Amino acid sequence: MATIKKSGSFKGKSNKLGHGGRAAQMKSQGVPGGVIGKMARLAQAAPGQKNYHGSKKSKKK
Repeated sequence: MATIKKSGSFKGKSNKLGHGGRAAQMKSQGVPGGVIGKMARLAQAAPGQKNYHGSKKSKKK
């Protein structure tokens, strides 16, 4: 597996923790989604956790 960039961006997504760029890099290298999700949960960067910085769209009620 190649090195994952931790600064800058990848395909329009920031490489900051929880912004999706690191996951996009791993996905492009062929890492299965379940493995990416497990790594995100360990880093508290999955949706709903403290380091997740997903879309800023308003939540529907």
